[in-house]
Amino acid sequence: MKKFLLSLVLLAFAGMASAQTLHFEYEGEHVQPGNFSVIAPINDFMELAFEMDVINLSDADLNIVCERSVKSENVGLNYFCWGACLSPTVDSGSNIAVAGVPSLFSAHFMPLNDNGEAELGMEITIEYTFYDERNPEDKYVFEVYFKHSGVSVVDYNNVEIFSNAYPNPARNVVSFDYNMPFDAQSASVAIYNMMGQEVIRQDVNVGGSRLDINVSDLTDGVYFYSLIVNNQAVKTNKLVISK
Repeated sequence: MKKFLLSLVLLAFAGMASAQTLHFEYEGEHVQPGNFSVIAPINDFMELAFEMDVINLSDADLNIVCERSVKSENVGLNYFCWGACLSPTVDSGSNIAVAGVPSLFSAHFMPLNDNGEAELGMEITIEYTFYDERNPEDKYVFEVYFKHSGVSVVDYNNVEIFSNAYPNPARNVVSFDYNMPFDAQSASVAIYNMMGQEVIRQDVNVGGSRLDINVSDLTDGVYFYSLIVNNQAVKTNKLVISK
């Protein structure tokens, strides 16, 4: 099952309209205009996304305008979809909201650097304002904070993700139990001696649940092992060989 680190946090009200012409829902739950956070790994499209339904509570169809305003350093690429997906250079769009029928709004942030690569930790805050074109003073304001956050090292250290080596001390075979997260494209375990020299490296089957490594050729002593996921060492611990 894919595991997303996504938090949606209501922090404060911001510009809520006096007349409730529009109603907003996130995953079926009513949400008020305010400040929200989307902190997650990028998806398969190299972006973070915030989606909600906009519902017209009036008895007539309305042309609802959405305006975008970047409130922090403008990094990466961002765009929004309201009726249609608009170019990153377009800051305003409108959509006919049929009375009583949800209309999907989505905001997208691609944390790409100048080389077109996703940059971990890149963040941006963007404000989205909704209003009926016939009543532009009746505004609904959402401020969304996006941050590209990789899977936490704490998650990898959790025994349910990748256990410590056992037995430890080990004699002939050392084992690990694991349940790799969805974004683990490759993984391996490397064992190093006290001089920092790699003495064993074994690939991890990311779809499996247990790894056994033959350490019978190692001499007695203290070693270190590292779990390497997507070419990045995310966990290091001590291993003792005693025969």
